[in-house]
Parts: sequence; structure tokens; C-alpha cells
Amino acid sequence: MAEGKSEKFKQLNGVMVERKRPRIHLGDLHTDILNRIISLLPLKEAARTSVLSNHWKNIWCSRESLVFRFYTVLSMHHHIKRCWTSDGQRLNKELFIERVDSVLKQRSGLGVQTMAILYELENEDADHIDRWLNFVIASKTKQLILDLDPYYPKVAPYNFPFKLFNATNSLQLQALKLISVSLKLPANFMGFRNLQKLKLDCTDISDDDMQTLVSNCNALNFLGILYCGMLTRLQTSQPLNQLKHLQVENCTMLQDIQLNFGLTKLEYEGPLIPLAPPGPLLMTNVMMKLSDIDSALEYIFTKLPSTLPRLETLTVNCSELKRATLPEKTVKFMYLKHLRLELTFCVRPREADMFDFACILKAAPLLEILELHMWMPYDNQHYCEDHGVLRSLPNHAHSNLKFAYVTGFYGMKDQLELLRHILINSVMLDAMKIDPRPVVAVPHGTSCHGIAKQTTAMFLMFMKSCLRMFKSVNMRLRRIVGFKSRKLCY
Repeated sequence: MAEGKSEKFKQLNGVMVERKRPRIHLGDLHTDILNRIISLLPLKEAARTSVLSNHWKNIWCSRESLVFRFYTVLSMHHHIKRCWTSDGQRLNKELFIERVDSVLKQRSGLGVQTMAILYELENEDADHIDRWLNFVIASKTKQLILDLDPYYPKVAPYNFPFKLFNATNSLQLQALKLISVSLKLPANFMGFRNLQKLKLDCTDISDDDMQTLVSNCNALNFLGILYCGMLTRLQTSQPLNQLKHLQVENCTMLQDIQLNFGLTKLEYEGPLIPLAPPGPLLMTNVMMKLSDIDSALEYIFTKLPSTLPRLETLTVNCSELKRATLPEKTVKFMYLKHLRLELTFCVRPREADMFDFACILKAAPLLEILELHMWMPYDNQHYCEDHGVLRSLPNHAHSNLKFAYVTGFYGMKDQLELLRHILINSVMLDAMKIDPRPVVAVPHGTSCHGIAKQTTAMFLMFMKSCLRMFKSVNMRLRRIVGFKSRKLCY
């Protein structure tokens, strides 16, 4: 018998019978592999594996991440059938609570890394939520997310039970995210000593409670505060040496921030407010989305230098309502390596001049990445000779810029002049990416017709001529990532 054939058969009592391969069942895989498989399943599917065998039940009960949200606990059938009536919403809530309780009864013991509740709950459901939080404490969960849906109208928001998280019970908790809850700290609260990340969204926390809460968190390295409408100041009774990243968004009453001692990254959205003098570790990464300034250049050159001298990465998002008025002698950003500008031009006729931004190259000699993201109504035709000769500035070689990314480029005269200046002076530029489609969101209530007044073919022809001009300006440029022919209108 041929050798290949003999491997498929064996001799049994003098008779050749077919050799059968041993079957490998999914449950025979190593426990670590099964744990990985379970972790990738939706919660309700993972729970169903417990009926297969005691082994599968043990695997399910060791799941480290418990994330309860509508579509992982309930089915789309319940959503479609019930969510449009008050009785249906009540039934959905009851079923959600029942299934969360059922899962937590199966999942006992330690080893939970993340526990998340994302559902439309309020203070009338406090008994159930408190019970789940007791599970968090008992299982020594490290990350807790309580998102009770800020868009859902509530009779009364859930009162977060700080009393459960005393100095002992909260030792294991490292990350806490609370959305749409009421926060009233008890007297002499001493919890969250080991908390490293704290994010509060749509809460009613007061200045004093915020100061007490943050002062307790000695290990805090990230603090996020969003839509907390009662805050007027943000400070602590003692320096937070571990705090490196602060995020503040749309806290409309906030007037003062004094938490930036040791910060390295700041994300801020809202009206411009003063920052306290920087501490020994100066901020290097700043993202500002400002609602009440009318010129990014004026802000950068008149507000930033005195408070952020060691800035390496800067993002500014604002509306350009007027042409910038700059001091005769502008400061230099000697450490700035990455600049991202998100600019909305919504005033007609447009007063701001993009060619003014050419001064950035001289002000930031170490700049490596420059991003210019623009939105403007397409009211004017792209540049032609009738618009006059392109303006230019004295050459000033920039030796560090490697990449430029420009969106919302319609080929208007000042846009062409700015890009031409960048190409002429950036002697080490590797690539420039240009796209007519804006990255910056269209202002609310504004009609945007994309590449209006021009056919796609005409616009593409103009853009190709721009690319040829740019390529001829900077012969060292390795590549220009140009325009896609499809979806030019947005």
C-alpha cells in the first residue's frame, strides 16, 4: 500500500480500518484563549455560553469587562417595538434592570476590570443602581462608567452615593466616569485616594464640592469636566503634582482655572478665560476651541506667549471674523513642532486674509507639521489673472517643516499666496496634502453648496493647474497629495 494511503488506515484484528482523527472541541482550548473569545462577544451572547457546560459557565463568570448598554442587553426588537411609548420605555427599563441583575448574580468574585452602565436611568432607580455599585465595590472593579444619558429628560437625576465609596471601599478604583448624575459630597469625604482618571459630564457639582473631590485624588493624572453648568472656578486646596491632562468643555459659568500646576496637556472649549501662571512643569500640548475670539493669529501672538512659553503642540479652533492686527515685533515659539488651526470664515464679505498666516513660519522655526483646516462659503471664483498678481514676502528659509495639510482649499487668491509662500520657503518639506473638502464643521444654520458655481470638471482642471504650479515652485518636494475626483461636493 502506498505510504500516503497507509497513514489513513490502521490494522485492527488483521483488518485494515480507517484511522480517525481525534476531534478537538472548542471547549478543549486553553482557558486564556477561551477568555479572549468571551471578551470579544457581546454581553448577551457571552452570557448565553454559560448554558453549554460548567466549564463554559466558569469561563463566562471570569469575564473582566461588563458593559451594559441598550443594544448589548436588549434586542433591537425591544427598541423598535417599545421605545416610542411611555409604557414601552418603562417595560424596556424593567427588562434592562432584570438582565443586569441576572448577569451580576452569575458573575461573582474578583477580577472585574471595567463595569459600565449606559442607560436612561434616574433617581427613582436608585435602589437598583446602588446595588450595582455595591457589586463594583465587592468585586474591586478598577474602572467604573455610569452614563445615565444626559439627553433623556429626567424627573430627578440619580444622586451618586459617595457614602459607599469611603477611604477603604474606593482603594481599588482607578478610573471613574459619571454622566448625567447629581453630585453632592458628604462632609469629610475621604474617598478616591487612588483614582487616576476622573471625568464628569452633565453634573451639578459645585465649586466647593469639586475642590474637595479633586483635592482627595492624590494620584489623579487626568481630569475631564464637561457641561458642568454650576462651576465658576476650578482650583484645589493643594498642588496636584500627578495631574498632567486637563479637559474642560462648555462649562458656561466657569471664570477661572487654577489647576495647571504641572499640567502638560490642556483641552479647553468655551469662552476665553485666564489661566493661572504655569507651575514648574509647563504645558506642552494645548487644544483650544474658543467661542468668543475673532482672530486666531491675534490670540496666538497676544495671549499665548506669556503663559505657554514651552508649547510643542497647539490646536486652535475659532471663527475668523476680522483681519488680524499683530504687534510690530511678534514673539517666537521656539519649541512649537505641531500647529493645527481649525478656522471658520462665516462673515461676508470675508475680512480675514489667509496670507497673514505666512508669519507662522518665521515665528516657529522648529515647526514640523502644519495643518490648516478652513471652512468658508464658496462665494468667490477661484483665482484668475483679473484678481491681480500673487503677493509675496521676502524669502525666509524654514529648515524643519516636513508636512503640510490643508483642507477647505478652494483656490482663492489669499489661499494660493499662503501655500505658495510655504512651498517656496520650506526647504525640507516632504509632502503637502491639499483637499477642497473641509474638516471643520459647517456652522449651524449655514447653507453650504460645496464647489458651487463650478462644474466638477472645471474645478478639477483648476486644481490640477494649481498642483503643477506648486510642484514647479518647490522642486525638492517629494510628493503632493492632491484632490480626489469623486465627491468634490459636500
